Amino acid sequence: MPLTPPAIQKGDCLGIFAPASPVRQEFVEKGHNYLLQSGYSYRDGTALSARAYHVAGDSNSRLVDFEDLLVDSEVKGLIAARGGYGSMTLLPRLNYELIRRHPKIILGFSDVTALQLALWHRIELITFSGPMLAVEMARPDAVNSSLLWALMSGVEEELLNVLLSASLESQEIEFLRPGTFSGRLLGGTLTIIAALAGSAYMPDFSGKIIFLEDRGEPLYRIDRALTQLRLSGVFNNPAAVVCGDFTLPVESREAFQLKTFLREFFVDDDFPVLMNFPYGHISQSFIFPQGGRMQFECRERKISLLESPVTSQ
Repeated sequence: MPLTPPAIQKGDCLGIFAPASPVRQEFVEKGHNYLLQSGYSYRDGTALSARAYHVAGDSNSRLVDFEDLLVDSEVKGLIAARGGYGSMTLLPRLNYELIRRHPKIILGFSDVTALQLALWHRIELITFSGPMLAVEMARPDAVNSSLLWALMSGVEEELLNVLLSASLESQEIEFLRPGTFSGRLLGGTLTIIAALAGSAYMPDFSGKIIFLEDRGEPLYRIDRALTQLRLSGVFNNPAAVVCGDFTLPVESREAFQLKTFLREFFVDDDFPVLMNFPYGHISQSFIFPQGGRMQFECRERKISLLESPVTSQ
């Protein structure tokens, strides 16, 4: 059985950690304000403002911050400050048994994909692929707030399924081999998953609903990362693949080719594929519980959780 973290509730303290790139203080403060306005307090990691080369402090300080917040009894959940680069360097040094003994909500995406997939692979901890403090939460209108807090507080199933299904109503979504499918969810940022391939932290994607997104990558690098996953066996027998937003570089002239490329990449497979699903580095992104079980009914445009990703406190 997966390890489900305790639900959070209004008034709880949420810990802020920086596992990857450095953060800008003005964005951190805007994220703080968002949490306060949402009814939560916060506690920053002691090294949140640190910087070492291109990361938010050396590996040891980032690791200590994460684990200190994890074992702090007053902190009920953890939010990554931002992505960028650096989470992967922590994976060999994490105390997975400590995390197993102190399971908490861990929210973030982008580079934090590496941390989340490693935690699923090692201890099957359910985490949340969603907004970060000094990025999306610094622009509150960008956060799918109703879905975010509903997922992490464990609201009743009927309301939650309505919030989930709203993201499948977009007429821009393209269905390749539509139908009803279900499975555990695993995924995140494409190039981060590809970088994990062949490592001791890469999970098994068999039977999973694989969700993917990326930002700022040219088409050939999206092709390379997808091909690397195919060669690694990731697409051998998934339940489905959900392709979110793949925003190409601003100067790219290939954006109009993206849908055709994705369609052709998966054309010979036999599993369902959704394209242009509203997930990724976009406003009002969908939030996936990594390791949670979900069902998609494509023709009815319904999404439902098959089990709660959090446990009641």
